[in-house]
Amino acid sequence: VWASLVLYRQILDSIEANDYNNFTKRAYVSKAKKFLSLPIAYARSLVGPAKAPGILRT
Repeated sequence: VWASLVLYRQILDSIEANDYNNFTKRAYVSKAKKFLSLPIAYARSLVGPAKAPGILRT
């Protein structure tokens, strides 16, 4: 679940970077960035939300 949260947050960041234009520009996260996000999501699942503020933003 944490991995999904991290990846969807990155997609939202991509939408923001496209100035919210999701009709003519594709908002996506590269495979490399997805792969590199997994350790962050795993660490977040071990620590929990209250003990690790700010770890979601990558």
